[in-house]
Amino acid sequence: MLKPSGSALVCGIIGHPVAHSLSPWMQQRFAEQTGMDFLYSPFPVAPTALPAAIRGLQALGVRGVNVTIPHKEAVLPFLDVVSPTVQAVGAANTLLFADGRVHGENTDVVGFARAIGRHTGARAAGASLVIGAGGAARAVLHALALVGATPIYLANRTLARAEALAAEFTALPIRPLPLSRDALTPLLGDLQLVVNTSSRGLHGEDHPELALARMPKTGIVCDIVYKPLQTPLLATAAAQGLRCVDGLGMLVAQGAESFRIWTGQLPDTDAVEEAMRTWLTTPKAPR
Repeated sequence: MLKPSGSALVCGIIGHPVAHSLSPWMQQRFAEQTGMDFLYSPFPVAPTALPAAIRGLQALGVRGVNVTIPHKEAVLPFLDVVSPTVQAVGAANTLLFADGRVHGENTDVVGFARAIGRHTGARAAGASLVIGAGGAARAVLHALALVGATPIYLANRTLARAEALAAEFTALPIRPLPLSRDALTPLLGDLQLVVNTSSRGLHGEDHPELALARMPKTGIVCDIVYKPLQTPLLATAAAQGLRCVDGLGMLVAQGAESFRIWTGQLPDTDAVEEAMRTWLTTPKAPR
């Protein structure tokens, strides 16, 4: 492992909490590919300290940071330059400090598009169902638009939230639905992609509303959670012979895009993802 010097390009991640993040290890591996003098550090930032943290990072000459919970939306008022993606999604997960200004980007969109594109290829994703109506769902919906998915259904336990989110997409018709077996079962026979963006997988909960046996055997089921890698939803999908996509590919792809924004170099993700996958399935940490 290369040791950064006093003149290293400094980046990091801000969140609350942030000590659990896998991003420091991942970003240092990206830097090693290029031999870059680079340091990536976690910065715990409480919500009340966010304005001071942004000013302080900029004043200290930090090149950029990733932004995680609970700051992705709260950081928007402190951005001088906002990308079209951030404007559309309403959240930023990557900041670049350059030219005396704070630039905001959202790499979750391209991260998901690249991760799911490895399984759909050049063709469009086809009919898709997104579960959840939070910030992650916004990013996934925009990514599905990039790969040409149509139609897109959006299901949430609170139908009003799904309706409100769908209404934000004026250029992309999204059909909101209640998260119920009665509403979803008639759709499953035509779905090529199901994406869970809710926290159910994180908490070990299954999706009894989904009769996955009705999906085409060419269908893909994705859960954006990466810890655990196999959520109950993915375990059910695997038992039905469906292709399964966990959240690790999205995590690595969005991190690589952040690295490109800060350094101008897009790293290779395959070896890093493989090492992280081994790490998450065995007790031994990667080197």
